[in-house]
Amino acid sequence: MIKKLFLSVIVCCIVAVCFASTVAGRWGGTIGGLFDVTVHIKEDNGKITGTVLSQIGEIPLSDGKITGNDIVFKEQTYNGIAISSIKAKIAGDKMDVTVNFQGQDLQGTLNRLK
Repeated sequence: MIKKLFLSVIVCCIVAVCFASTVAGRWGGTIGGLFDVTVHIKEDNGKITGTVLSQIGEIPLSDGKITGNDIVFKEQTYNGIAISSIKAKIAGDKMDVTVNFQGQDLQGTLNRLK
């Protein structure tokens, strides 16, 4: 039992380390079928920040947290418009995103840009 638990913890740590090294970069796609976006994500000592470029402008991202393959950004405000939450799940070079924008959950898929 202890051996299985220890092995599980080691595997989770390895996955987290490998994943953390791959989250940074440029991602592109469409959110909610409405907004074409390019997202620049930076990772520095466990802090996730970045910017979202779209037709409504450049929106800064801050206070991001990564847990396993999940990323969560705290509430953001852009020109007085509240973005309640940004959540993403990464699988390789694909990121499934849910953005709560003005009370609506907008979903989309972003792909890593080379």
